[in-house]
Amino acid sequence: MITVKNDKYELELKFGLGELNAIDKALGYEVREINLGEGLETLLPKLQTGNVLAIAKIIKACTKGQKGSPKTEEDLEKVLNEIINEHGSFKKFGKLLIDELGNKPLTQDLVTK
Repeated sequence: MITVKNDKYELELKFGLGELNAIDKALGYEVREINLGEGLETLLPKLQTGNVLAIAKIIKACTKGQKGSPKTEEDLEKVLNEIINEHGSFKKFGKLLIDELGNKPLTQDLVTK
């Protein structure tokens, strides 16, 4: 289980079907106001490179509905700063997320070696 901090709240990053759908849409492609999804296909490369925007979208998608989940960009920046303070870089945090995805039944095939 991976958690992130937003002020006094400890938030669990969940990777259930609803969260994966939100990630797919957030990282997907939009053509003429139609979201084509496919964001899960780009998830691993973005995590491997420590893409801060992708990590922010993942945090928002995976903590939605939890008390203290980030609602604004300012909230997300606080969470991202906490990640840097705890893990040292977004690449290291991305590696941690990849390892977690490899251990989850719904996402293990995304992380095949």
